Amino acid sequence: MKSFAILLALVAPGILLAQQAPGAKPSPKPAVSDPASAFAVVPPDEGSPFFAERQSAKFAMSQEGQAAEDSVAVFPKSKDSPDSVTTIFTKFFTDMFASMRLGRLRAEKTTQNIAVDPSEFSLSERRELDTTYAVRNNTKKIMRLDFNTTQRIDILTSDASGKVIEKWSEDRAFQLQEGIVIINPKERIEYPEKVATREMKPSETYTIKADVVGYPDYTETTTVTPSP
Repeated sequence: MKSFAILLALVAPGILLAQQAPGAKPSPKPAVSDPASAFAVVPPDEGSPFFAERQSAKFAMSQEGQAAEDSVAVFPKSKDSPDSVTTIFTKFFTDMFASMRLGRLRAEKTTQNIAVDPSEFSLSERRELDTTYAVRNNTKKIMRLDFNTTQRIDILTSDASGKVIEKWSEDRAFQLQEGIVIINPKERIEYPEKVATREMKPSETYTIKADVVGYPDYTETTTVTPSP
């Protein structure tokens, strides 16, 4: 009986091979599972694009990568950035023409005007001249003028040499009282006054200057030449 078992063990593999289809390959032996292989670290595939990106990121974060990045000129992504070619080009020509005045591009904030009536007169007929001084607000905002006294304007008359021969405020009394004048947008204020001609001489030209007290930028002048 023992001899028969040994013979069967030797013959059985041949019988199994004979029963398989012609040309069929024997089935591989199942791999023996190793518990330690589940925790083994698989080395990265150097041919994978993810491996190349990871290596590039490591290099960029290293000192060598930072030094290489600093040595390379980086072009701005935005065309309006300070380092863009458009911004540099515009700034160059802006600075070049900044000191050039190509004419008055904006209207003045205020417009002053002084009118003398009559413009032609005889000293023998006129002892005073009607003078109207106006200031117009050209802006879109309310203009506020502050004063320390009740005086708002002054009018000076000068001869050809620049000597003042008549001062409108000289023979007038003003109170020490603070005041405010408001000029609405696109409106104006007018001050009709009289200018004496007693110090004038025939056929000589005189300059009449009017201004707002405390606001020298609002000065306006005109000239008159009286006849005998």
